[in-house]
Amino acid sequence: MAIYYIAEQEELEKLTEDLRHKAEFAIDLEFDRNRYRYGFNMCLMQIYDGTDCFLVDPLSDNLNIETIFPPIENPEIQKVVFAFGEDLRLFHSMGCFPKNLYDLDISTSLLNFEPASLTNLIEEVLDVVVNSSSQQSNWYRRPLTDQQREYAADDVLYLLDFKEAVEKQARERALTEWIEQENAVFNHLDYSDEDHNNLIKDKDKNDMTMFEWFVYCRLIEFFDEVAKSYNKPVYQLVNKKLVSDLAQNPHKVHQWEDTRGVFRQIKTADFRSQLQSTLDININEAESRGLSKSKKASETMTKSEYHAMRKEQHLINNLTNKLLSPIQDRLIHDYGKHAKAFILPNRLTKEIITGDTELMPDYKVKLFRQYADELDLDLSEFL
Repeated sequence: MAIYYIAEQEELEKLTEDLRHKAEFAIDLEFDRNRYRYGFNMCLMQIYDGTDCFLVDPLSDNLNIETIFPPIENPEIQKVVFAFGEDLRLFHSMGCFPKNLYDLDISTSLLNFEPASLTNLIEEVLDVVVNSSSQQSNWYRRPLTDQQREYAADDVLYLLDFKEAVEKQARERALTEWIEQENAVFNHLDYSDEDHNNLIKDKDKNDMTMFEWFVYCRLIEFFDEVAKSYNKPVYQLVNKKLVSDLAQNPHKVHQWEDTRGVFRQIKTADFRSQLQSTLDININEAESRGLSKSKKASETMTKSEYHAMRKEQHLINNLTNKLLSPIQDRLIHDYGKHAKAFILPNRLTKEIITGDTELMPDYKVKLFRQYADELDLDLSEFL
């Protein structure tokens, strides 16, 4: 087995053509999400075709990473992965929609493995100890170290053998169809419109008024654009606490050059002038909208919305306690507590009560109905 580093277009085209003729291959990504640079970016693609391992460098100026998308999207070729949720989001953001995924995290969950890292699961299933020391390294750096290359390769080298081992267990426990149905859900997901920066969160409201919250959100958007221009994540320019303080105390902008924790290149009088202008515009807009300077932003839910929320929560609690708790107990008895947590997680309870079960695999519906019949529970209103 050889490990090839792919940084030239000709090499990538050859790999792409070779993959077109494979029945399956293992794939994984190393990426950065607003840690070392701005945005959600692919830093390395690892592929193992059962014979050789390929480390594809999407940061190389000498190749077009989209060249390799067709075999990844080909539904006739299976891609073996592990815990591929974030990788899938990144692919979708790049306009690539992988099909026919086999996620080993699904298999191990249904087989009642205790939640663990890929490194620990490989050791448990295959009795192989692999390197995990470069997981948090900076994958933008070039050239990659030997340790980074080894770690990246290990992420895919054992996936095909891992799949073979868990498939054997799945067949013995008659879980193969369940695994297939769970993996089929990936084909219907679309994260292409998802906001991967997601800087504004409800928890940031704290004690801000509606007026201050509006100014804060606009300031965050302003700093996000500045961060993009420097190709740095926002936190490397300014922290959220400082932005919140500015929204609540706009006069502090006059102390900008003396403020601690600010990126050096924006700690200038010119930038202060831009920030002052942004503050003035947003404060004026907040005033023109008539936003309250006393009402808390966290208290914006209307009375009818509050009652609707309470009603929904009551229904969820009632469904859980009277109907789904007995089913959860049966799942633990028949498949184990870790499998239960995967088959019927808490979030699924809400989806069932709200009717948001479009992507729920058929095996779950059949299993829940079977248990309901055996336990004399009425789920007809929900399933």
